[in-house]
Amino acid sequence: MSNAPIHNKHCWMSTLKILLSALSTLMMAMTALSAAPVGQTIWLKSAATGLFVSADQNRGAFAPLVADRTAVNGWEQFQVVDVGGGFIALRSLGTGSFVSADQNRGAFAPLVADRATAGTWEHFSWTDLAGGTFTLTGRVTGRFVSADLNRGAFAPLVSDRTTAGTWEMFTWGQVGTTPPTGAPPGFPRLLWSDEFNGPTINTADWNFDLGNSGFGNNELQNYTNRSVNARIENGMLVIEARQENLGGSSYTSARMNTGGHQAFGVNTWVEARIQVPQGQGIWPAFWMLGANIGTVSWPACGEIDIMEMRGQNPFVNLGTIHWADANNVHASYGGSFNSSASLAAGFHTFAISRTTTSIKWYVDGVQYVEANIAGGINSTSEFQGQFFIILNVAVGGNFVGSPNASTVFPQRMRVDYVRVWGQ
Repeated sequence: MSNAPIHNKHCWMSTLKILLSALSTLMMAMTALSAAPVGQTIWLKSAATGLFVSADQNRGAFAPLVADRTAVNGWEQFQVVDVGGGFIALRSLGTGSFVSADQNRGAFAPLVADRATAGTWEHFSWTDLAGGTFTLTGRVTGRFVSADLNRGAFAPLVSDRTTAGTWEMFTWGQVGTTPPTGAPPGFPRLLWSDEFNGPTINTADWNFDLGNSGFGNNELQNYTNRSVNARIENGMLVIEARQENLGGSSYTSARMNTGGHQAFGVNTWVEARIQVPQGQGIWPAFWMLGANIGTVSWPACGEIDIMEMRGQNPFVNLGTIHWADANNVHASYGGSFNSSASLAAGFHTFAISRTTTSIKWYVDGVQYVEANIAGGINSTSEFQGQFFIILNVAVGGNFVGSPNASTVFPQRMRVDYVRVWGQ
């Protein structure tokens, strides 16, 4: 047994630094892997052009990856493979080989799907960005993959950029789900969507708000993450409000948000196709909150209500913004969409467009109100920032009152999709 003192300060500090370094490396690896859709077969799109990345080997003897396809076929499909250490590899379904960024090919070395195994040249880090885009960085090059079309008439993907602009940003989707069409006017690029085609709710995009705190509105429900309250059913998200006793509440429901996963800024169009529930005391909503709510609180973070309805009057949808004025007092502005038929009778698309100068509200493509936010007029500067999405069905509360004997349970809000488009 050594006679060296046990509490050697320098030894202890050195050990601690090693442990912290190892922990940091592990956390970085876990973060990188959690961001990438490991194990999935996906398509990739250039955020700048909106075109799919292709590994088509019919281009010639030396066929690099190019973002130039308008549809997804075998050449445009890639498997995401975990290669360890926080890195992924992309295997082309068309070639059966891994995508490589090998710079030893020549002075100008594009990405090519031609490697039988995944060495370090075939390793990439995947980093999610706000707004539903992501970047790829070559492990060996340490540089971002770019789809810059300014290189020439034939512009392949190359891992050669030290910073990430729009040319270095991509979007993705799971193969087997058709990339959405029908971009709204002026917003041609799909930034993010959830088509709710998977077997379960994607917790990489959605969080659940839990509990029966009343949420500042004296609401009566207990929000849960149980499948009886929120689930995927027949290719749709179903949020179900139920009359049942749980945790001191007489009702249960669900509230989901994309905070910390997906947030979007100005120059975007946010929409969802929804069949709303109805009944006295039922309060469905599709809305957004400023991503900085954790630091500035409500209403200084800003709130955008895209769809908000009183279940007892399903003929009227309310579109509203809430913010803090110059005196840090709650202010609001909005309007209503009045329908001749109940909006609960079928599906309707509720949307907003948000630019640096205005927010506009739509139901089924018809604009019904506009708010001026140009230059932060009337202290509206919070609406220039990042916002995340919320879907929920509340029961009771100040806005709608309590359910009564006429209210039928359960009540279900069905969501066909949520999509975010960019300019």
